[in-house]
Amino acid sequence: MKAIKESIIHAHHQSFSTTEYKENYFDSPWHFHEEIELTYIKSGYGTRFVGTSAELFNVGDLVLIGAKVPHYWRCNHDFYKEENSIKAHSLVIQFKKELFFNHELPEMKSIYLLLKKSASGIQFSNGKDYVNQIELLFQKRGLDRLISFYSLLESLSMDKNQKLLSTTQESQLYQAKDSETFQKILNYIFNNINHEVSIGKIAKEVHMSVPYFCRYFKKRTKKTFTQYVNNLRIVNASRLLRESDLTISQIAFDTGFNSLSYFNRQFKKIKGVNPRTYMDLYTQKEPAEIKNS
Repeated sequence: MKAIKESIIHAHHQSFSTTEYKENYFDSPWHFHEEIELTYIKSGYGTRFVGTSAELFNVGDLVLIGAKVPHYWRCNHDFYKEENSIKAHSLVIQFKKELFFNHELPEMKSIYLLLKKSASGIQFSNGKDYVNQIELLFQKRGLDRLISFYSLLESLSMDKNQKLLSTTQESQLYQAKDSETFQKILNYIFNNINHEVSIGKIAKEVHMSVPYFCRYFKKRTKKTFTQYVNNLRIVNASRLLRESDLTISQIAFDTGFNSLSYFNRQFKKIKGVNPRTYMDLYTQKEPAEIKNS
């Protein structure tokens, strides 16, 4: 799967694009583009990558991604099965910052600040509150469409439930020339996440020495390879703790850990609580409250 810089062509009569994707799974690779992007998930679940962030996504996930910020949605393995009947479904709005040409308008100040923050990626935890507004926007035409778009961004700019995703605002962490290399690394991690993951094997596959690979990886993710893999495994373990009837021990080994004690330590380090406490907390909350926790 080759990663590229994506070029987005807007219709000549439109200042921004609206696209509805309904597929067996999201198939866009690790990529970036000049446009700012707002993505709402209507159906599907898996792991969302934005810059240095890697988190679970589910129905209702709403994210604003700045220009040139690399991103990638990876559906859960269930979506890749031949017998799978679930579809991945998203609504995507893409636009260039030049659409907001006058930075002196006081009425637009909150939107300017929102777009500036989007360089880190922003998740709106109450994304489902905006689905009607987004779907109506997809149906509108002409000036009414543009006004509705400004109104949507203003609503998002006033939202108090914003969370910055990436640990840096550097817009292009991954240059086009090495995006294919990083995609190979991601593919290797996902294909082996529940089994042994070897730095030596993946370094050899991308034609790097182990020391160079470690520097390359940390520069792009702000984490060591082991930290990154452990974080993804804990993301998967968190979902299983919430959604399955498996024991903690089963979950630890099913998500790639070969030691229960090491799993417990990593879980507490990343989540702040041990797995048992996490399960107990979940049973006391609505799923939407902790779907990304």
